Amino acid sequence: MALNDNTLVIPGIGYVYTAPTGTAKPASVTAPAAPWVDTGHTSEEGLTVAFEISKTKRRTWRARAGVRVSVDEVNFTLSWTALQFDNESMTSYFGGGDVDEEGVFGVVKSPAPVEKALFIRLVDGMSEVDLYVAKAAIGPGGELTASPEDFAGFPLEAEVLDHASVAHLADWLSPLLGTAA
Repeated sequence: MALNDNTLVIPGIGYVYTAPTGTAKPASVTAPAAPWVDTGHTSEEGLTVAFEISKTKRRTWRARAGVRVSVDEVNFTLSWTALQFDNESMTSYFGGGDVDEEGVFGVVKSPAPVEKALFIRLVDGMSEVDLYVAKAAIGPGGELTASPEDFAGFPLEAEVLDHASVAHLADWLSPLLGTAA
């Protein structure tokens, strides 16, 4: 692999969008149209991506070292901290919510992860790398923080899930990725 300075990204700005599960990638990455919704301000820590593969090494009677490795499970999670006290952030954090009364967010007694499609933009000046996920279960990723030193925040974690209508768990999008047909 040759050195290529154009593939380096310092995401000075990031955007997180959600849409109903299975929504296709936005036609315009710089201005995703409905049903994509910008989730608003997030913390300066940005996005954390964790990708883990649980596997089992298979041995035979004749081989002390493994002769095959099988994949048991794939865990792919995305984490960020939402800063806005609004229905979108609070519903994602609390696993739903009652928003039927103006000025009130009711934390429900039977929360469940909120399933959505995700589109995340990592912008570095004129360069950009995007991430599309057709289905993710979004829920709390830690304790809500509220202190006088910084904005209060809702740490969110999105567990990437398989969606039958798409070929991949996720798509990284950039002009420098993939191979021309």
